[in-house]
Amino acid sequence: MKNTLLLIIFIILTSCGYMPSAYYAQKILGNSIYVKLIVNLANPENSVQFKDSLNKAIVSRFQNKLASEQEADSIITIEITNITDTSIATNEQGFTTFYRATVYVTFSYDDKKGIKKSFKNSGYYDYAVSLENPLTTYNNRYYAIEEALDQTIDKFISQVSYQGK
Repeated sequence: MKNTLLLIIFIILTSCGYMPSAYYAQKILGNSIYVKLIVNLANPENSVQFKDSLNKAIVSRFQNKLASEQEADSIITIEITNITDTSIATNEQGFTTFYRATVYVTFSYDDKKGIKKSFKNSGYYDYAVSLENPLTTYNNRYYAIEEALDQTIDKFISQVSYQGK
């Protein structure tokens, strides 16, 4: 019964022409990818975390392998170009209680055919301010930037998949 159900699901997915985004991304990027990071000097920790998150996405969502720069089919260059914090809520005394962290990122890649593409993406995430403990505010901001960067990675994956179609 279980095998029959799996066979039916397989037939439905293949008969409708469904192809996962990894299939289209591999058409553009090849089987091995190197991620080159241009560090944002104002936020070096977030830059390194950004590269790690993209590496995880390459392996899990693109289903590609990571390689050295010399052995890679494609090289993806990433850079955090700007991070802005905008006040979105204040208390009765006029102190900001919530900020929105907006991250601007540039992705560019050289694919296996020698074609160069570049995408500029942005993501945002809101975080709370602790007026009693600045370390809590710092940690909240760090987490918000990380979440905003994950949004930009999702957009990049969609853009690359679309290019492969």
